Amino acid sequence: RAVGFASEMLLPSAPPSSSIDAAPAQRSAAPGVLSSVQAPHAARGGGASPVPTPFFISASSLCAVGCVVAAVRAGRNRGSAWVRSGAHCQRARGTKSSASTRPVVALQAQARSPEGSTSSGSSPDFVSILSTKDDWQSAVIELAAEAATRSGGQSGKKWDFGIVFVNGHDGVLVAEIAKALDEVMGMQGNLIGVAVDSNSGILSSGKEYRSWSGRDSGISLLAMRTPENDDGKATPFFLDKQGLIMGVSPTIMRLQSRVRVRGSQESATPRGWRAYFGVEEVQQRPKGILLFVDPLASKWVVQSVLDGLDMAYPEAVKFGCVCRDLPPSMTGLAANIGGAGFKALGAGVAGLLLPSSISLHAVASPATVRVGEELRLTQADGQVVVEINGQVPMKALAAVGDDAGQLEKFLIDRRGFLLGLEAPSQMDTDFSKVWDGAETWGSSDRLPSYGRLMKQACGSDWLVRSIEPLPDGRLVIRRDDLKRVPPRVGPSWLRCQLHVQDLRQARKELQLMLQRYLGARLFLPGLTPPVGALVCACSTTTSQDTTDPELGMTEIREVFGDALPIAGVLTHGELVPPGISIGGLDRKRTTRQGHTVSLCFFSYQPNSQRQNCDSAAIERRG
Repeated sequence: RAVGFASEMLLPSAPPSSSIDAAPAQRSAAPGVLSSVQAPHAARGGGASPVPTPFFISASSLCAVGCVVAAVRAGRNRGSAWVRSGAHCQRARGTKSSASTRPVVALQAQARSPEGSTSSGSSPDFVSILSTKDDWQSAVIELAAEAATRSGGQSGKKWDFGIVFVNGHDGVLVAEIAKALDEVMGMQGNLIGVAVDSNSGILSSGKEYRSWSGRDSGISLLAMRTPENDDGKATPFFLDKQGLIMGVSPTIMRLQSRVRVRGSQESATPRGWRAYFGVEEVQQRPKGILLFVDPLASKWVVQSVLDGLDMAYPEAVKFGCVCRDLPPSMTGLAANIGGAGFKALGAGVAGLLLPSSISLHAVASPATVRVGEELRLTQADGQVVVEINGQVPMKALAAVGDDAGQLEKFLIDRRGFLLGLEAPSQMDTDFSKVWDGAETWGSSDRLPSYGRLMKQACGSDWLVRSIEPLPDGRLVIRRDDLKRVPPRVGPSWLRCQLHVQDLRQARKELQLMLQRYLGARLFLPGLTPPVGALVCACSTTTSQDTTDPELGMTEIREVFGDALPIAGVLTHGELVPPGISIGGLDRKRTTRQGHTVSLCFFSYQPNSQRQNCDSAAIERRG
């Protein structure tokens, strides 16, 4: 389909641009499709015979075509001719593009407010602001005033929802800061406070800055306001062990008791989750959910919430992070749940169901590379890995290190090994398989063979975790709980893969993932440019001493320009589906990632455009 669409665009009334190389030998290094088109006879002039025109299509050239299409849709092609080349889009005024340059102007919105905000009459307002004042009350006043300025001075209008990231201010509760900011912004409780180790945003001076824990204090605000004709509403929630047992489970069991004929309607589990949140109508279901996890939340609570949301709202992209580790007497999450006022939340998952007109687009890019062959984790007990490949884990790691290359050995000596665990399989949210009444077991399909699983492995199949050695050669995984391996039922091992952090390769991988994201946008009808972005990067990807451009923020600026508001935080884990996910279209299982750079784009998609996107989703899923 992509090749056919690009071929139609390469049939102009005049001969195509000569910038596309005709010699396949010169383009053999780039994977793609080499073919030719027959230009219309009349287009070649008079009695000239038809001349076949060769062309070459690769991933980068498709991204270039996508930028041209987006520019035409946005109406930015007036007075600015675009020149197609094999890899990039350049302005006809003679600006040269290097190999690392990405399309910038094509996907920017038609009208941009001052830097750090987006505003238009029919589009939502989005701001990303950072205040580094030592007094938190002064910082709250500065954030509210700057938000009103960047949104066109509309101080009387209320904001629909927001996230406040707090770094420093150790003597103040996150709930107190969130409550004060909610009152001055008029969000009516649709605000979540999150404690982080580092946050970045646009200062009132217009400069982009990152605040570091221990060096300075910073409060960053990410807020959004939909147009007046949009009646969407955000819904905050919080779930812990007690909420799952006393809230969600009784709702599901009550619906199950009303089922008279099994299979006559949708399973009670997703219906129960939607009834618990109070968002059941199809047109009101969210296309994006923001999630934030307390570090002390158990794996059962986190996984239960993720699985429940994936079943209840399969087309909604879930995106978020794990907040900062704080002393037991303090909590890193605060929200106003059920109108009870802002309170400090315990060990659980806080979230925000966004209005149905807001779609989230997620891009998860690993900051690590694989080292050695795939391994088998043959014995584990909770967080302790006892055996890998039937031997002491440290011996297995030493064997992989001996066979590694020179660069890999240098990275291993510098950063150490990381362990990638097998990601859970995708859930059957559209019930295309045969089930016996449950959502996670009982399929009539046979389990895939181990060889088939190995062939399906890719960079996003692994949930990378940090490991620590014990004196007896065993390993400890701090951020995961393996329960018991081998389990009582199922395979007697887990797939695992050793990784090592490589920030140089991570930047290249992120640029490639953004190209893939642009290519995915190419075939989505009526998709508007993003109004804002949130970057959740692992805390190991950068430090205060580095002078390199910030990973994630720089790549977004190269693609979408400097006017796009971006908020960035360093996290201890990222909640995001693997790869690229488009809210309202894709149905992917949400995972708790580690050592990644995850991007989230906010896109305004009113319900009037849902019919076109639904047809595109059906076509993409075949």
